[in-house]
Amino acid sequence: MRAYQIGMRTGIDGLKLEEQPDPQPGRSEILVKVTAAGLNYRDLMVLRGDYGADLPQTRIPLSDGVGVIEAIGEGVSGLDLGTRVIAPHFADWGDGTYNFGVFGNDLGVTSNGWLAEKIILPVHAAISLPDQISDQSAATFSVVGSTVWHAMIAFGDARPGDLVLAQGTGGVSVFALQLAKAMGMDFAITSSSDEKLARAKDMGADYCVNYRDRPDWAAALLEVTGGRGADIVVDTLGFPAMAETVNACAVEARIGTLGALSGSPAAGSSASQGAIIGKNITIKGIASGSRNMLEQALDIVARNNIELLVESRFEFDDAPNAYRHLESGAHMGKVMITV
Repeated sequence: MRAYQIGMRTGIDGLKLEEQPDPQPGRSEILVKVTAAGLNYRDLMVLRGDYGADLPQTRIPLSDGVGVIEAIGEGVSGLDLGTRVIAPHFADWGDGTYNFGVFGNDLGVTSNGWLAEKIILPVHAAISLPDQISDQSAATFSVVGSTVWHAMIAFGDARPGDLVLAQGTGGVSVFALQLAKAMGMDFAITSSSDEKLARAKDMGADYCVNYRDRPDWAAALLEVTGGRGADIVVDTLGFPAMAETVNACAVEARIGTLGALSGSPAAGSSASQGAIIGKNITIKGIASGSRNMLEQALDIVARNNIELLVESRFEFDDAPNAYRHLESGAHMGKVMITV
């Protein structure tokens, strides 16, 4: 089979396409023929050497994908040849509380990922797909599905009528919009592009703010909402922008912080303790989510016929340019590679 390898981790140019033997499923494993794979910002970080320590140059990247079961190892039951499957990228986190052990089998990081013609999955990670879920949605769903569900529902406890805020128009924010509207919540979104905000409005966003026109975007949001702050924030900006995020919140708000697009994960918070205490805000770090969270999100997508927004598609041989497109920030929603 053909597969990409992360190489020297010097960036996108270090990505290598190699020919290697087909993997064979062992006990309690399945071999999946990959149909398509999805990109996430963490995949860029892997190639830069900013995510995952001491990874071999031969590691196959990408944490998102979909495929069809081609072979079944000994001891596998409940799955048939030809079944379409996805898997949580934390392949061993089925349910229960988070612990550091989930990083021991992290697809595309500590174990081989989806940017190959075939992938081995542990049977306990595989989730069979209902017919109404397209390959396009499935290929780009596992990371955003589990992460958004964790931040917005499992932690945020978002209810119908609550106001959910997401920043930017990448895959996480756009799926948060789709999930919130399907579940009866109000939604606010920010972007530097009026064109992207118009598309978000068409998708159901109730409040849209251009943060390039209004660097004080929290104040702008309160203006358009009549003073109503966000009850739940799916935070992709991180600590450098936390003061502005806190300003955009209502009292008793919940902030699930999962990205650092405004700076670095190592940055300190720009929000004062007093501002957080004054609104009695709860902040939780979100390290993706479990298989159970992913399945609950998948159920909402299937029942509401949600099609994830895939802004761009690239062929397998053109995978480096898919990374470059993601890096440019020009996309809206997700970037997909057909295999």
